[in-house]
Amino acid sequence: MNDISRKIEKITNILRRDEGISNVIHYTEQISWILFLKFLNDLEEKRCKDFTYDKKEYKFIVRKDFRWENWAFPKDIDGNFDTERALIGYDLIEFVNKSLFVYLKQFKNNQYKPTSLEFKIGSVFELLDNRIISGNILREILEIVNSLNFQNSIELSELSVIYENLLRNMGFDGGNSGEFYTPRAIVKSMVNTLNPQIGETVYDGATGSAGFLVETYDFLLSSNDKSNFSTSDWQTINEDTFYGSEKTSSVFIMGILNMILRGIENPNVYREDTLLKDISNVNNEQKYDVILSNPPFGGKEDSLLPQKFSIKTNAIEMLFIQHFMEMLKFNGRAAIIIPEGVLFQKSIAFKKIKQTLLEQFNVHTIVSLPSGVFLPYSGVKTNILYFDKNRKTSKIWYYEVNPPYKLTKNKPISYAHMEDFVKLFKNPKQRNNTNRKKNNDCNDWTVCVDDIIDFDLSARNPNKIIPLEVKSPLELVESVIEDDLELFDLTKELKNIINSDIFSVRNYSNNQFETTLDDLVSIKSVGMIQPKEKIVNLNNYKYLKSGDFNSINFDNVLKVSATEEELAKYKLEKDDFLINIRSGNDSIGQVGVFNSDEVVLYNNNILRIRFKKNVNSKYMYYQFQSNNIQNKLNEIKSGTSSVHNISYKNLAKIKLLCPPKLEQDQLVEKLDYFSSKSNVLNELLRKKTANIKALLEGLLDLAFSNNNSSSEFKTK
Repeated sequence: MNDISRKIEKITNILRRDEGISNVIHYTEQISWILFLKFLNDLEEKRCKDFTYDKKEYKFIVRKDFRWENWAFPKDIDGNFDTERALIGYDLIEFVNKSLFVYLKQFKNNQYKPTSLEFKIGSVFELLDNRIISGNILREILEIVNSLNFQNSIELSELSVIYENLLRNMGFDGGNSGEFYTPRAIVKSMVNTLNPQIGETVYDGATGSAGFLVETYDFLLSSNDKSNFSTSDWQTINEDTFYGSEKTSSVFIMGILNMILRGIENPNVYREDTLLKDISNVNNEQKYDVILSNPPFGGKEDSLLPQKFSIKTNAIEMLFIQHFMEMLKFNGRAAIIIPEGVLFQKSIAFKKIKQTLLEQFNVHTIVSLPSGVFLPYSGVKTNILYFDKNRKTSKIWYYEVNPPYKLTKNKPISYAHMEDFVKLFKNPKQRNNTNRKKNNDCNDWTVCVDDIIDFDLSARNPNKIIPLEVKSPLELVESVIEDDLELFDLTKELKNIINSDIFSVRNYSNNQFETTLDDLVSIKSVGMIQPKEKIVNLNNYKYLKSGDFNSINFDNVLKVSATEEELAKYKLEKDDFLINIRSGNDSIGQVGVFNSDEVVLYNNNILRIRFKKNVNSKYMYYQFQSNNIQNKLNEIKSGTSSVHNISYKNLAKIKLLCPPKLEQDQLVEKLDYFSSKSNVLNELLRKKTANIKALLEGLLDLAFSNNNSSSEFKTK
């Protein structure tokens, strides 16, 4: 470990002692703003020396009383640390929170151009806050950071690598942090295959930690002879090549600092919501030659947002795909990471978007990434979607990445796993250009677009044979040990979530946010009565009954015919809150939130509620599943021993907690993550149980085998 690594590690250890820092995102964020200000200080000092050398006067960006040398590390006349002038404790925190940050935030105003460094400073600090509570801890950190020299190229290079690892560890922390860091092996292979050139514009609409832009910068420098770069080339690379947007302020500063440490001092990256940008009148010159991105997926956007897109959907990954389709120049090329569900989902919006992709773009390559690429942040299976804007699709080349071992947090994907794909991408003649089995070692195949049915882009690997796996007792013991390690990591992560401010709603002991359900309801109605003569098997509208709440794709629900008036009255909309008000004992009071693009009606045993704008339906879904509310529902139900009812008159009086909408959203985000991790935990427990059962069976086979040699079994 070198000196810089030790310093950064020491800073993170110091930050863990502060009560305001509860996770990796926090200490990465706080390290980032401090490093940013030190970089800014060193940059201005260098510029001042250069101007002095040329006998010019340099105008500092940062006012004198807010420069690093006056508050972070003041010096006496001999150039030594001035302990008398240095702020400590409460005074230091007060200065940072009420003076420094207030001053830095004002840089984002109309006085400065969006491409200027001043505007970048304002963008970084606009929505960023100091989380460090202890002034003494902050003083320790400032003194360590002051020893870093951002003008020393060797030290800067070392620091950039260390910072990249810090961002990688932030992705490993789980929660929402993982979406901001894409494994370097995947980023490198995507950049390598798109082969960006000097003079081309490169765009990432979900910049995150800026991994794609940084890797592109490294690619441009390594694939060209830098000694031949003209002044114009360097200016083009630094000012007219890298573009992007990042919605989250804390991640924005990490991305900016990551680019600065790598050498991109003036990227055209802004803190803004990509999906809110008006791109309806963007001409071809304002679009981009190369698009590389790993946009967020799995979430849902505000219902008003889809109105900006030609194909309406609340699925965030499909909105990003439409955005990238629109922002790609003619003859441009794109590679984006998508969840595998995009390939096979057949809702109206998904199909229309995929139809547009195939008919107006050349979708030439789809790469199936292995499970576990984004562990522990997400276990969702993902793919890389490649498309060019030059002609319609005629055939799609598929490649399946198959590492020799199961990917885990401690055994991540490496570039070696991607090299075969990169080689075949650059050498089309070596590919399997058929959809037929070639050999067991072949990982690629090609599908003609005419063979694609119903815009289903998922395609089974014809070369893949799933072998029957038989493990020896020793191998099964190793599997159980590996399961235990994963269980330990996951339960530790869940413990950290529970210890965080996730359950802040509990703090409202004075009932300041307590209200009745009726006060929160905008519209309520029960569903359509189910006449038996209307039930059909093959067509018309899907019909949700009280027993169908756990359906995901509604493939097995009944269907009914309906008039246009009935369709308008009983069609479910996204975010509709549903509750069983007449059902058997087990499902009475069961709740759900409708979140599908399908046309689905609901029956008269279900009460549909549309809440007022200050209520998050998913927040209410979680609250209704709590023991407190379930006990209240049991108290107000009536009926026979087999069928129970809940009247709205009694339901309306139930007391609920309804904090501000922002806090509801934050709690839902944490509970969604906790729920997903709980599902992973259950799957790990199921797998461990299966391995233990197989271990016992294997030991019995070994004990009572006619062959007394255990070595033969071990290699079985």
